[in-house]
Amino acid sequence: MPTHAQDATRKKLFNGADLYFPLLERTVPRILTHRYTFISDDWYKDQVDGGKLSAAEMNAVVAVDLLEKAHLAAATSLIRILRWADAVCLMYETKNYPGFAGALRGLIENGGDTVDGLLNIPAALAAYHHRLKEMLAGKMTSGLADCSALEHMLDHYIHAGWAGKKSDPVRAAKANAEYVALIEKVVPSALSLYHRLCAIVHPSNQSVGWLFDFDELGDRRIALTMDDAAKIDAILVEFPSAIGQTFSLTCNCALLTLRVLHKFPLHPKIPELKKVDWSPVPVGRDVEQLLRN
Repeated sequence: MPTHAQDATRKKLFNGADLYFPLLERTVPRILTHRYTFISDDWYKDQVDGGKLSAAEMNAVVAVDLLEKAHLAAATSLIRILRWADAVCLMYETKNYPGFAGALRGLIENGGDTVDGLLNIPAALAAYHHRLKEMLAGKMTSGLADCSALEHMLDHYIHAGWAGKKSDPVRAAKANAEYVALIEKVVPSALSLYHRLCAIVHPSNQSVGWLFDFDELGDRRIALTMDDAAKIDAILVEFPSAIGQTFSLTCNCALLTLRVLHKFPLHPKIPELKKVDWSPVPVGRDVEQLLRN
């Protein structure tokens, strides 16, 4: 359980989005109980090439693979965002300016990664939840379902890495700023803040300039100072809502994915999610409506 001081830090930094913390702290232990079932691509190809799987069986494999990837992406995103948020709070409380910048940078990058991989997943799964149930139950016997567009989003989130120019485009990582740019519509200052944080973390004028205190008489003398708290507060004043907005957006993408996965008999249930009022979140309203249809 967080202490009173930790709660106060969360309220100060996350600007209303601190309400997500109790939900995440109840959700993460539940998702950690799941063991994933992934079928080898080579085995599946051999079975298909050998004509050993019916259309119904192939569709069932596709459905399981898609839903397992969606759960894995949502679960890891929540764990990562919670850890980054804890790191931001810890660096704030210990008045560590470079540490705060590094942790906040990680939180924002994680937000971009999550939006890139999960933004469209909840609504898509909700829209096709009846068909996916039929596939899982082996009742889709005619035709093969094409879930490749959704799988590509999830595969990129799970597998992307720097592998050279000739790598599979689905698994080729983009520049970090490209992921962060995706959250600009919700967090207008995200990219500006991200570039500022990179400059603080990497060797640059800002990474050392924060330690310089120029003499007021203007004789070009400087003193080395360590006023980390003032520098952190300056970031918070300039970007007052970016932390909370990024945190909310990341949580919504992942939590809504888990909410939709309640419709399928594969993953641990999270009762707390059924109590969440998604009406203030446009995509949340859309998802709830799709699940009622």
